[in-house]
Amino acid sequence: MSVALSGRRPVCDGCARPLAGCWCRCVHRVDNHAKLLILQDPDEHGHAKGTAALLARCLTQAELRVGERFEPPADLGGHALLYPDTPGGRSLGGPAAVPLSVPHGSAEPLTLIVLDGTWRRSRRILHQNPWLQTLPRVALQAPPPSLYSIRRAQAESHRSTLEACALALAQLDGDAARYEPLWRAMDEFIALQARLAGVRAQPAPDDAR
Repeated sequence: MSVALSGRRPVCDGCARPLAGCWCRCVHRVDNHAKLLILQDPDEHGHAKGTAALLARCLTQAELRVGERFEPPADLGGHALLYPDTPGGRSLGGPAAVPLSVPHGSAEPLTLIVLDGTWRRSRRILHQNPWLQTLPRVALQAPPPSLYSIRRAQAESHRSTLEACALALAQLDGDAARYEPLWRAMDEFIALQARLAGVRAQPAPDDAR
């Protein structure tokens, strides 16, 4: 990790965060089988509590793109969208979500596409990119309760991007142990954010005493 200067505050050039909030030590590398393409809403880019950038750093086969409209891959074969069935999602068209599985007879590894943003913004990305609506959709199977306690979810069923992808990749491979480092990364990231919140919550020293 090296240090760059942004204004008056030194920042890490690995995660672009101020040094006190650097999460580079939370990175635990995983050689994932299925490829991951993260399409991130601009409002989420640089969010202090977002997990997509950490996830992309942990995985050997992951790409993170930021924007609202995205060019589709040259060949959409072997791509699937991780997106659950909801009234809001289904109203935009596209096939119903099916349980996660590797496409039968596929010679190439699956590329899993995930939308990173609030529920409302992810629906907007889906609406603005009609090619996403043509993809087969996959959904998590009985996901455990979310551990993402540092940011309020809009619904009990919602998961952080790192959690959703860790669960999805493990289900696709049938190998939860392979993706255990992602959970360590998540735990350490949450602990870091909690420490930072504790520091910010402490009262300033009273110089008059």
